[in-house]
Amino acid sequence: MIEFKSDGPFAEKADHLFPDRVRVIGLGQTGVAVCDQLILHGHGLHDLSVFDSDQQAIESSVVPNRFLIGAEVVHGLGCSGDVELAREIVVREEERLANVASGCDFLILVLGLAGSTGVALAEHFIQLGRKTGAKVIVAGVQPFAFEGAGRREKAIEAIASLRQEADSVLVLSQDRIVEDAAAVKNVRHGFHLMHQLLAQTTQALAQIVCKRGLIQLSFADVRSLYGRYTGSEVLENCWVAHVEGDIHDDTEDLIQKLLACPMLADEAVWKLVDHAIVAVSGTYTLGLSEVQEMVGALKDRLPVNVPIATSASLDEESNEKVRMTVLLAMTTPVAVPSSDKSPEKKRSKPLQPIAETVTLPEIEARLSPPMTDKTKPPRKAKPSPDVAENQVNHAPAETGPLLVTETESETPRPSIKKGKSERFIAKQEEMQFEGPTRGRFEKTHETMYRGENLDQPTFRRRRLAIRI
Repeated sequence: MIEFKSDGPFAEKADHLFPDRVRVIGLGQTGVAVCDQLILHGHGLHDLSVFDSDQQAIESSVVPNRFLIGAEVVHGLGCSGDVELAREIVVREEERLANVASGCDFLILVLGLAGSTGVALAEHFIQLGRKTGAKVIVAGVQPFAFEGAGRREKAIEAIASLRQEADSVLVLSQDRIVEDAAAVKNVRHGFHLMHQLLAQTTQALAQIVCKRGLIQLSFADVRSLYGRYTGSEVLENCWVAHVEGDIHDDTEDLIQKLLACPMLADEAVWKLVDHAIVAVSGTYTLGLSEVQEMVGALKDRLPVNVPIATSASLDEESNEKVRMTVLLAMTTPVAVPSSDKSPEKKRSKPLQPIAETVTLPEIEARLSPPMTDKTKPPRKAKPSPDVAENQVNHAPAETGPLLVTETESETPRPSIKKGKSERFIAKQEEMQFEGPTRGRFEKTHETMYRGENLDQPTFRRRRLAIRI
């Protein structure tokens, strides 16, 4: 009998399913949470590692290979959204990060695109992958819309930067799951759901690039769908759906559950999708006939006709389970419909500056007819009810002028009509408070929610007058 011995410089790191080929790295808090989901759901057979500058996130992770960086700079408190600070930390940690990309063919980087530590590490690992010849795939997620415009702008900059260097960049949007039942009840459930979707995406990518299975795809298939952009002109280009069930379950039921996944619930998604990848895995009892039946049922149920590339592999640890993951892609930029669910909203036009300052006497002079010494102001006739309903009132309300200068606000206004009480604008003195400095958070974006800066004290946000 011929004995086979696994030797070589990286034999001790070899995995029986993904031998020295795929290395999954979680970057930042999002990446750490995604790798935790891979292990907790029984998919921890990859070569997993996590990196973050937040000590709490690292210590609470279940990933064996976890690394805290920048402890001497931020003392385990994270970078608080400061990308420049995170890049300085990465430069300090170059020696510890030098061997991350060595000994593997593919690097799959998972991160949140609005973070600082994850983006800085991803940029560095892409450069390391280039030096060692490893292909780099980035799977990132955009922040929720309620997290503020500052984090969204950071995500757009990160997408443009990563697409210029990485081989493939998959961008998912968290806004696609805001109406899911789990996310509606608790915002933490929404984040947890997105972490699961990213973990399923990572599992499918590892299956595709690994040269083992009944039906094999390659990295070229992934790059052809998610490697065509060079900037941030297209933000969201990936949608994921996953289903898991018994191998003897009805195929139609599995496909129905798959299409009911949160990211595919929005009908606007199908106007953007033009390609799809299906990754099927199961035990050794899974045959090609079952795979063909599942893919055929999926094609019949899709609302649009898109080309589908299929990958099928065997997993001896699946315990009579079959898993199907669908990665939808948009390879041609199209006009995104404006809707509250779509993360590609059209930005509102900025307010135009007012050309001139109009005072109250000028407004009254423009709205009233010219008066002479011989003429008296005409008596206004009471309009009929029909005319009053359709008439548009362009006159200023009696509550005050449209624009009042500082000089006018300091002097009392004259009486408006006989029989009505006079109005005065009282001068309210306020205590002057100087805003405190933000210290090490000066470079970070302010926390904005519904137009309010939550970093300011309550009396400033609500413009409350503090009487002396």
